[in-house]
Parts: sequence; C-alpha cells; structure tokens
Amino acid sequence: MSSARVSDAPYRYHFSPDSKVVVRATTGLEQLVATEVTAAGHFVEEVSKRQIIVSPAAGWILTRPPRLADDVFAVAAQVPDPGPGRVPLWNTTASLGPVSRAWVGPPTFAVSASFVGRRRYSRFDIEDAVGRALSRQGVGTYVSRRDGGVRPRDAAQWRVTLDGSTMYVGPRLFAAPLHRRPWRARTVPGSLHPPVAAAMARLAGIDSHHTVVDPCCGAGTILIEAHMHAPAAGFVGRDIAPSAIAIARHNSGGRPIEWNRGEASACDVPPHSVDRIITNPPWGIRQRAGDLATFLTEWHRVIRPDGLLVVLLDEAQEPVMTRRRDWALTATYPLSVAGRHPRILLAVPR
Repeated sequence: MSSARVSDAPYRYHFSPDSKVVVRATTGLEQLVATEVTAAGHFVEEVSKRQIIVSPAAGWILTRPPRLADDVFAVAAQVPDPGPGRVPLWNTTASLGPVSRAWVGPPTFAVSASFVGRRRYSRFDIEDAVGRALSRQGVGTYVSRRDGGVRPRDAAQWRVTLDGSTMYVGPRLFAAPLHRRPWRARTVPGSLHPPVAAAMARLAGIDSHHTVVDPCCGAGTILIEAHMHAPAAGFVGRDIAPSAIAIARHNSGGRPIEWNRGEASACDVPPHSVDRIITNPPWGIRQRAGDLATFLTEWHRVIRPDGLLVVLLDEAQEPVMTRRRDWALTATYPLSVAGRHPRILLAVPR
C-alpha cells in the first residue's frame, strides 16, 4: 500500500509576531507534544484533548515543526464554541471576524473540521458553514467535500476545531498534515503512525553510543524516526517478512540502518548487547500477533542491564507484559490510535 508523499515546505503566509498556532496531536501524546514544543522555545498557552495552543517563537515552528505532532495550523480567527445546536453553529460562523489578508493563499481552498463532544451536526456541516463564511470574506473559492468532492491539488487547506470552549479557524501551514512524512513511500499492514513512533524514540532517551533494535520493524517507521532523532546511534531492524524488509530499506532512503530478516524471538545478537529496544509487535488484527511472551524472554536476553524497552501494546497484549517478573515497568502512556486504545510501555530488565 502506498502513502502519499508530501512536501515539507510551508505555504508562504505572513507570520506576524503575535500569531498563534494550533498544534494537533494523537490522543494521549498531548503532554509529550507540549514538552517538545516548549523545548523548541515556543510558549504553550493551553493543552486540551488532541490540541495545544502555542505562541511560537517568531516563525521557527515553520522551519522546525514538532515531529510528535499530527498537524499545525495558524489561528486566523477564534470564537466561542457554538455548542451542539445547528442554529448556533450557523450564527457563529456567520459572525466570524474579518480574516487578515495575510492568510489569503491560493484561489481555491478546502476545509477540514474536527470536534469533541456530541453535536447535532456533522463535520461536513462545520466545514461548509466555515468555508462559505471564509469565501464571503474573499479568502477564495470554497470546495466542499460533503458528497465525496476531492480537494484540488493546488488548493489551500483550512482547519477548524471545536474543543468545547473555543472554535479555532485557520490555514494549515504545510502542504499536508505533518504525520504524512516525505520519507514514507510505502507501508505494510499495521504500519505505525509516524508521530507515535517519534514519541517512542523520544521516550527511549537514545544516546549517540547506543545500539537500538526494533525486532518487529515492519515498514521501518520506528527506526527511521529514531534515526532522525539521534542520527549518531546504531540501528538494527528485523522482520520475518522479506517484503517488509524491502519496504523498510526503500523508506529509509540510504540512512545507515541495518535491516535483517528474522524472527522477533531470535535477535541473533550476543546477550546484553542492546541498549534500547523500541518496537510495535503486531496486535493480531491485520497480521499474526506472534508469541509476545517468547518475544519478551528473548528481548530480556539481549538487552543490557541498564537498557530500556519501549513497546506499544494493545489492550489484549498489555497483561502479558504487566505479569512479567523479569521486566519492571517504569512508565505508561495510554493512546487512542485507529479506534483502539494501546499503551506505550517503558520497562527495564530486572
């Protein structure tokens, strides 16, 4: 399965010193994204479900966008959340304040909406209401996607979120969502969401002298993101499927990552020689899960006494990990991904 390649280049909007942005996040990663944003020198104003409101340091968020984020858009207008009713929604969007000409881009635009809480309208109702309001203000010609319409390739993309207290409206600052990585040309069943992989790499605390292994590497997502986080470390990916190894090698684009075919239950390295294991074993939904208990025994054999395991497990797999006496859990991060509720678990060998 192919994934669309996108450009890292932002649109050429004028970013004023008092501009704010909305950084979108995977559910469960909000605080980690906020920490990354703060470490980059930006000011976090508010953190809520799936989003962080940020006052960026100049335009740096355009040149160095957060890798743990799903998306980022500028705040061109904000008004109180209209609540669940259709009429308040129409009244609110009709009263959107004048949008600065600085945010006017290509002649056509589409709108993508998301919201929290129960509503008596759909995302398409929000998109159409906001799109028509922006069109009346001269932003451009609005292209609705209600009936399966496709956004023109050169159209601008506007985002609107309703978080229960505020409606934020603004242009997406990049040609596509940040989670669509330019390197990700191909995927395999069960391929991991790149921002989640980036979060796992960050949580692993990789140092330049570390050896990092993903024994269930799939399309290579975790190790490619980890290499971008700590390029001086050594990386080894394994997968039982030759097709997955070929795809991982293709996606890595010449990065110095070693890709090998092999079982996750036999890492073929000496005991206590691996500093970090970062992995997402199959959940048994789109491909065979394998024997997690056997995997954990092998990973315990190869990891250093001061090593760290960072693993993403689904609800059925987590008890297998928590009952282990040879691993000690140090942290847990509940997520919501693809309609499921896995957890990132950090564990050290006993």
